Amino acid sequence: MNLDEILPSSDFSERHERLVKATPDATWQAMLDLRADDAILTRLLMGIRSLPALLTGRKLLSDRTGSGTFLENSPIPVLSLMPGVAAVAGGVLQPWKLTGGGQAPKLDASELARFDDPGWVKCGMDFRLEELFCNAPATTETRITATDDESRRRFGRYWLVVRPGSGLIRREFLGIIARKAEQS
Repeated sequence: MNLDEILPSSDFSERHERLVKATPDATWQAMLDLRADDAILTRLLMGIRSLPALLTGRKLLSDRTGSGTFLENSPIPVLSLMPGVAAVAGGVLQPWKLTGGGQAPKLDASELARFDDPGWVKCGMDFRLEELFCNAPATTETRITATDDESRRRFGRYWLVVRPGSGLIRREFLGIIARKAEQS
């Protein structure tokens, strides 16, 4: 299942691309091997975002990344993996709440596409590769769709604050993937 099937439209989105001077296979492997420990800026930003949870004794967002690969420990679950082509993750969140919001239901791709309980945003993110001669343009896209008007307003205020950091995280991921793929 691809991002268009899970979240065909969005209230908020961002897309980033990087030309990786490596084969698609090497780029795909670098994406699969990406570890949270590789992404220093991401860990710093997630740590800052997790401070309110830490102060109230809740589980930290940064704890979810663990020591495994980012896909294994993604803050939102991987819903679809099309080897060599795309990985799609998605879930529902209440990120505007300082401690991370309520317990999100675990949804598969079809359930996420249909989910409409008020008070949440649906988040989808993908990583895609395309073959271009012997290079692999890598893209990542994030889409957010609110389930109601109040959630859209709340997330909109949150997005104003976090969007620059969100973009830095995506660009950091693509940079790490490119370096690893180009070195192989």
